[in-house]
Amino acid sequence: MNTKIAAFASKALPALSGSPLTYNTARNVFLTMGYTSAAGNSYYKAIRVSNRIAVMYHIGEGYKYTFLNGITLVAWNGRSGEIIAQRFWGGNNWRCFNEKIAKEECVRMLCNYFVGQAKLLGQTVDNSELLCFSRAMIDETESGRLLA
Repeated sequence: MNTKIAAFASKALPALSGSPLTYNTARNVFLTMGYTSAAGNSYYKAIRVSNRIAVMYHIGEGYKYTFLNGITLVAWNGRSGEIIAQRFWGGNNWRCFNEKIAKEECVRMLCNYFVGQAKLLGQTVDNSELLCFSRAMIDETESGRLLA
């Protein structure tokens, strides 16, 4: 793994500092060490980063399905990461993991964050522009630009 990106990930995501990470080049994703429950399901986080945000997928793998338990979006403020949006599913509300659906959920979560920030700042911003901007930011986490 690229040591520069590993150092960045540790600083941007303080909760992962000291936690072993692996990097899957084919998927451009960091994977945390997981654990296996008494029921035999494995749980871990899959993380994608850009120079502005990180997307954390909380994933579980059972005997039949890979499922999405939650998504956390973290913004980089120049010194550390700050959680800006979270959504969790669980119990009877779990979701089969689908990369496209998970990405769209990230775009919606980020757009909702920006809408809230615009309201706090008393600004009027076109929702379609915020949606496009949010999509571009999420796309950056998948581009692998930091690894170049």
